[in-house]
Amino acid sequence: MDLSGIELIGTILAALLTVMVLSYLIGDNPLFRMATHIFIGVTAGYAGAIAWHNVLKPALVDPLLVEGLPGILSGSIFSGGRGVVIIGAWVLIAMLLLKLSPSTSRWGSLPLVIMVGVGTAVVIGGAITGTLIPQTGAAVRSLNPGSFPPASVGNFFVRLLEWLEPMIEVLIVLTGTICTLLYFNFTARKSPTGIGERPGLIAWAAKIGKGFIAITFGTMYAGALSTTLIVLSERMDFLVKLVTDLISAL
Repeated sequence: MDLSGIELIGTILAALLTVMVLSYLIGDNPLFRMATHIFIGVTAGYAGAIAWHNVLKPALVDPLLVEGLPGILSGSIFSGGRGVVIIGAWVLIAMLLLKLSPSTSRWGSLPLVIMVGVGTAVVIGGAITGTLIPQTGAAVRSLNPGSFPPASVGNFFVRLLEWLEPMIEVLIVLTGTICTLLYFNFTARKSPTGIGERPGLIAWAAKIGKGFIAITFGTMYAGALSTTLIVLSERMDFLVKLVTDLISAL
């Protein structure tokens, strides 16, 4: 471990922040809250700097400084509506600033609605085109016998297991996907007791989907827990090495 110059200062600060975060093990305390505030502030500052240098400055500020407002408006027709987009963005920013005053806050709702709508559309569209459709296509293609691995030399039962294994995996994936989607079908019919009940087949499928959801959350929790333990062990190893190096340097 390098303990010279600026590297020494950075290493000591990292160790202090690590100890401040680990102090939460004995309960909530000012050191932990200070470390949390530092991390949140640094993250927000870094995100703001990235947004300014990569989005706001090149897309909104630089065109105004270089071309000016008349140049943007006159060239918007020939640049695919670029000037209209820039002016519209500045108008939405100005409307968003109206949220600072209670008397004009309702006029600032339009930019928020647009941001939430666009963000939701991007997330849902990305989930459909990037996850749901490719996974469905992969599952359908895996049902093609031509995609199965070639049969190995062996007895009949070995070849049968090699053929059934991918088929069973695909059926499990399809069953889990369909039942999980049916779990979020909240359409119910009124029973004689006055309580809404799902139809029998959908109710059973929803129970199976609930099981798949529980397994998924359990797997995610186990992954998060293992990752946390790995990070904790790495930080403890870092502290031990730092103390050892400092003692040897003295």
